[in-house]
Amino acid sequence: MSNKKKKNNRKFISWKYFVFIIIIMIGLISFFILKNEDIKTITVSYQEIVSGFETEALVIRDEKIYRSPMSGTLNILLNEGERASYGQKIAYIENDERVYNIYADQPGIISYAYDSLEERLKFGNITPEVLNNYNEYERDYHQYVSGNKVENGIKLYRNINNYALYLLIKIDNKRAENYSTTETVFVDHNPDQNYSDLIKSNIKKIYNQNEESFLLLDLNQYIKRWNNTRWVNIKLIKNIYNGLAVPNSALFKTPSGTKVLLYTFDHKVKTKNIVIIDSTAKWSIVENLEVGDEVIVNPERVNYGRDD
Repeated sequence: MSNKKKKNNRKFISWKYFVFIIIIMIGLISFFILKNEDIKTITVSYQEIVSGFETEALVIRDEKIYRSPMSGTLNILLNEGERASYGQKIAYIENDERVYNIYADQPGIISYAYDSLEERLKFGNITPEVLNNYNEYERDYHQYVSGNKVENGIKLYRNINNYALYLLIKIDNKRAENYSTTETVFVDHNPDQNYSDLIKSNIKKIYNQNEESFLLLDLNQYIKRWNNTRWVNIKLIKNIYNGLAVPNSALFKTPSGTKVLLYTFDHKVKTKNIVIIDSTAKWSIVENLEVGDEVIVNPERVNYGRDD
């Protein structure tokens, strides 16, 4: 074989090796790019997390029903939902024979409406019957205005103690184990709004009835717009925490404790032990991390060695 031919063969072989190496490098780069695309991270920062749940609650009031002292035309002097002082004239009834003045025999909010549940859902009297029928309470609502004809003996108005308001909530037994009597909680009575409106409350009593649990909440604030309703949507908040927060998906347990995976600035992965302060369904407040740490939120996608 001539020298020229041998030289051409060497060039051809060198070119094949060059192409082969380029293909291998492209494959390796693609592998690592795709691998890194699978890694999802979040930057650790200070956050507020709320431990609680939304639910429907049954309103229990301290209220007294008064009946009409005679038949006639009702004339209201104190507007619906306003507070009367003791002895204040709030209305009168008149007919062809006489006029009967109505005075508040105790201070409180006056309502000329009733739902026919006042005597079944009594303040301070949560019976097993009340708990058994929890989901069946429906209002039979009536309201009077000035000029209405009223009959002697019918339900006419309520006097509501605006210093006492309770909510009865049904929860599952497992969740009830997280609460205790006299514990302080918070009620967000506007859970559908973009802002929180929290009322400090206390758990007055916990009931266990037929494998179900109920919390009776003593609210430390009266909510006037609940005067004429029975069911309200709220968010019951057990705790509010501020601290370094990470998603629960980033946490995993090992024999040596709970850990997270950190994604370092040089694209390496390392494990870090953390301490959980408290958790919600999605987030945990933790210690032993720093602001700005990149935590991998899908550690199951990373081959980092789980022997520890």
